[in-house]
Amino acid sequence: MTPASVGVARGILRNASALVLVGLFAKGAGLIVAILVARFLGPGAMGLYAALFSVAVLIETFISLGMSDSLVRDVAAQPSRAAPMFLAALRLVSLISVVPAAGLAIAAVFADEYDAARASLLILAVGSPISGAFVAAQAVLQGAERVLALTWVTFVARVASLSFLFFVFFYGVAGIEAAFASRVLFHFLSLGAFAWLLLWKRAGDDSAHSTRELMARSMPFAVNKAIRETVLRLPSLVLPASIGLAAAGLFDSANRIRSTVAMTMSASIVGLMPALARNAAGQQQGTSLLLGFSVKYMCIVMSIVASLVALLSEELVFLLFGESFASAALPLQLLAWTQVLNGVSAVLQQSMLARGAVGAAIMNSGVTLVLQLCLLVALSPVLGVSGAALAVLGSSAIAVAVDLRYVHRRVTPLELRRFVFGPFIAAALVACATFAASWTPLWMRVLTALGSWVIATALFRIFPQEEMRFMWQLVRKSSRKSAAGE
Repeated sequence: MTPASVGVARGILRNASALVLVGLFAKGAGLIVAILVARFLGPGAMGLYAALFSVAVLIETFISLGMSDSLVRDVAAQPSRAAPMFLAALRLVSLISVVPAAGLAIAAVFADEYDAARASLLILAVGSPISGAFVAAQAVLQGAERVLALTWVTFVARVASLSFLFFVFFYGVAGIEAAFASRVLFHFLSLGAFAWLLLWKRAGDDSAHSTRELMARSMPFAVNKAIRETVLRLPSLVLPASIGLAAAGLFDSANRIRSTVAMTMSASIVGLMPALARNAAGQQQGTSLLLGFSVKYMCIVMSIVASLVALLSEELVFLLFGESFASAALPLQLLAWTQVLNGVSAVLQQSMLARGAVGAAIMNSGVTLVLQLCLLVALSPVLGVSGAALAVLGSSAIAVAVDLRYVHRRVTPLELRRFVFGPFIAAALVACATFAASWTPLWMRVLTALGSWVIATALFRIFPQEEMRFMWQLVRKSSRKSAAGE
């Protein structure tokens, strides 16, 4: 481990730590919204909200045109061009948003039988350009590594939007349409602050950035992002038809908790992206080690979080959503471990994108989408909500295998035993142990999880001495810089 490796690790950890807070605000707020909908409106409204929310996110993904990924890379490579890139992104979003906004407005006209759905669609139609611009502005700030400002703006805007939603629900002013109004309010407040930060007293290269060039660079990312978002939202779109709105609402309650866990993964990925982009440009060395450690520790960290969620699945569901959602506990266990696979797959996909293998990333994501759709259609009518969770778990496992095969063969060879097989088998053993103990008292579940982690860590040598020394060196260097006032 070299001093350069420590520097790269510190940069990733610094960005990821701040972005974990941003992710916490985002996913935590989404979970709070879901809890409010479930508590005030019930499982049926929860299913309708999940379906409409999935449509909103997919349209937002279409409007932002993959800029949530491409702008992070481009701005990280050319920080002085942040403001022109942001203005070009705003122009592009304004043009693209016309069609989906009109489509949502037309859909609202034909939703005569569902007043809440009609109002929600109209709100989404008005807010879709704002949401797309918000995604672009956030990506520019992430690429410029202005994570402190991003964190504070996100926190203040989330508090304001959630306060509005609680007031509306508490006094019975509106139904699920208020949840979407709250989301648009958050995006509007954040976008205003982001625009001020990027454009006020801006310095650096101020020449115009080509909208056509931005669109050309973003398009491959847009296709891959759209497929991956569809994979994530597919259960919410398929389950209302296969098992009904109420059962779909139960699945979404478990999925909301899972998506809150996913914010750790998402923040870590975004913190990793600038390092991967510079690495691909030849500014850093050791691609194989950087990627290997990223895969390994993504698996370990997400497995620890999944263990906690699996242990407390019944308690979490009861505490957050109430007794009527008790049957969501088992799906939550399966979805928690699914997130370990999704985290590793996301790291592998980012390494593919950083090396320009966008076509392969798109193809792999497409395979996952088709496979998950087939599994959902086959399993959910037979096994219900648990079958849907098994479908998501199975498709995620195949996605990791496909991504790993490509990266190992075409991008950079990995030490599979050290970085992949050991951590994955250890996580699988812990998952099996916690699942087998899920019907025992809480104290027994805790002892089982702790014991399985100790055994798995020792058996597969998850933390060898070299890595422990590297971590200690990283902590010592960070302490010295903090003491020096850096």
